[in-house]
Amino acid sequence: MTEPVPEARFSIETPATPGAIGVIALHSEDLDAALARLGIGAVGVGQVALRDLLGVDRGLVARWSETRADLMAHGGIGVMRRLRSELIEHGCREGMPDPRQRYPEAQSEVEARMLEAMAGAASERAIDLLLAQPGRWAGVPEDAPDESLVPGDHLGRLLTPALVVVAGRANIGKSTLVNALSGRGVSVVADEAGTTRDHVGVMLELDGLVVRCLDLPGLVAGGRAPDARAQELALEMACAADLALLCGDSAQEPPTPEEIGVPASRSLRLGLRSDLGEPAWGAEHTVCAPEGRGVSALARLVRQRLVPDAALNDPRPWRFWVDDPG
Repeated sequence: MTEPVPEARFSIETPATPGAIGVIALHSEDLDAALARLGIGAVGVGQVALRDLLGVDRGLVARWSETRADLMAHGGIGVMRRLRSELIEHGCREGMPDPRQRYPEAQSEVEARMLEAMAGAASERAIDLLLAQPGRWAGVPEDAPDESLVPGDHLGRLLTPALVVVAGRANIGKSTLVNALSGRGVSVVADEAGTTRDHVGVMLELDGLVVRCLDLPGLVAGGRAPDARAQELALEMACAADLALLCGDSAQEPPTPEEIGVPASRSLRLGLRSDLGEPAWGAEHTVCAPEGRGVSALARLVRQRLVPDAALNDPRPWRFWVDDPG
């Protein structure tokens, strides 16, 4: 390994997909020495220079402050991987645990954390809530007791999508429901039992909340041998879900929470194909997916189960970050 760069850390700021430009943030308390050791050379604060980037590419180096510079290379996946490898080879550590290093324009630690969280937040409902946090944390210590804060177990789903599974017997319209919720065809639909032989996953936005949704293969009691593994995987996915939509129709009652191994508090009994008649088994909600009836209301219901209105409207501060262990 080459001689280490003094106390330098880096963070890849652009997605891991092909693009015109890839950006790598570089931070060091002795940034001049770090740039020299990397063979980039001196760049003054507020200046931008075209430089060789570790023998991988030629690109721009923008110096934002005494301790922060951005390396801007061609955004191909191969280029970015090689730059990452070279930085690690030169002794740079990946990751910037202090958000102020990434957002020097922030007026406070909480504002820096807020900007960092907004950059990766999955759901649009997170934005206004995050923007309010610097004001709510003003004068409140970061180690404030949990009882003085909004519980984060629900609000965290605004940042990292929850897992929702659609479970039920075969051939009752589960895939049609997922397609209706997504607004596009994402699940195979046919009037034949067992059409979905494996789980089909899609990201859905439900009432401003993004979730990971899995359309599970139909649960068949005593399923045929070819379906055994699919049945096993379906139950495993259901057990891991934040919310299981247990689906039935007017003729078939949905599986029970006990049958698929989820607590009743993490399940919702949903009646499909309501155009054929209302179910007699006590559905919590009914829909007719082909006609769109009840679909918007279901989206709101799922969002409220995962992120209740009480949590969204709670005026207390929210600890929306995870402290770096060092």
